[in-house]
Amino acid sequence: MNFRLPIKSQDTPSASYSNIMNQASPTFELAPATCADIPRLAYVYVVACLPDNAFALYFDNPKEFEQRVTEMFEGQVGDPNRQHIKVVDKDTGEITAWASWNTPTDVEIRERDEKAAAKILASKKDLAKGEFDFPLVCRSVFTEPTFQRRGMGNALVEYGNKLADKKGLPIFMQASPFGFPLYTKHGFETVQCSDVDLREWAPDAEGNDKGYGNYKFRYMQRLPQTLPESI
Repeated sequence: MNFRLPIKSQDTPSASYSNIMNQASPTFELAPATCADIPRLAYVYVVACLPDNAFALYFDNPKEFEQRVTEMFEGQVGDPNRQHIKVVDKDTGEITAWASWNTPTDVEIRERDEKAAAKILASKKDLAKGEFDFPLVCRSVFTEPTFQRRGMGNALVEYGNKLADKKGLPIFMQASPFGFPLYTKHGFETVQCSDVDLREWAPDAEGNDKGYGNYKFRYMQRLPQTLPESI
């Protein structure tokens, strides 16, 4: 029994990986991101986060924010434990959105194949409770604001869901208030919440909170819709 994910490297996708990514759209396409894409990925990250009060408190200087994000990408893009998928607008050739997932390595999966298969086949209760040793983790989904509401975020989330379903794995993630409606639409359920009063951190926000206030992080999961194909 083999639980390997359908790709070993972001630059050399397998046939099954390409099939998952080949989502029909007349205006955009999905592709693996490479190190050459890092500046644009960082830009999309920053402009998508600017309306978010929590990010505004982390970094009040967009240039500094973008530099930090660029440095982060330099250590992540190309890592075999992560997948970065970009959305490319067909008219302009620009990257307009992207998402990333942490994925279990082939070694981790091979080591846990027998145990995981026994869990899944032995009882549907384990599946319902989300008892898995190596879930996928959706780290980020960002769309440049001028390209939002065109289906790009939906396509990225669907990509991750199909990848997880192909191997019968759940996906876990932390959702901001902005992303929460999108993930709910695609089958994610809230399992825990964390409330942060931003007025405690925002300068001069007590009394007139300047639009700050309670910020809710939601920890969400989506259970797989299929058993692993290889069982």
